[in-house]
Amino acid sequence: MTLRTQYDKLTPTEVRGLPLLADGKSTAAAAAAMGIKPETLMNHLRRVRNKVGDGSRAHVLHRCYTKRLLPLPMPGETPVFFTLEERRVWTVVATYPISVRVPGGTTRDAIRALMKKAGAASEPHLIKLGHQYGLLTGPDHKRFRTSGP
Repeated sequence: MTLRTQYDKLTPTEVRGLPLLADGKSTAAAAAAMGIKPETLMNHLRRVRNKVGDGSRAHVLHRCYTKRLLPLPMPGETPVFFTLEERRVWTVVATYPISVRVPGGTTRDAIRALMKKAGAASEPHLIKLGHQYGLLTGPDHKRFRTSGP
């Protein structure tokens, strides 16, 4: 399957919207950057979920990366050391289709702490950083880049 065929699974608007959310933008900010209403962006996100499977924005973004529907972010050096437990939390955010809620907030607190340590503005941003740092699994980083060396 060629790269062009893989991109045909998402519309150009869907492809434009997801990276904005992955950069940590809110729905309103991403919609404004695209020149559309937030409700229109939400409709596009619903269609993405119909194509890749329902779930949180972080889960949907991770699936788009692993299914090669979006280009992976350019690799970067991890700014700090992340423990095995933090990497497990990262995987939970990426692979659980619903937002994880645990009595007492243990998991939610761990996600917030990881976001703070990683400098992530949102859970989708955390997913982008996980792929950028090579901490989340996905397709080969070299073959599916859209820019860079």
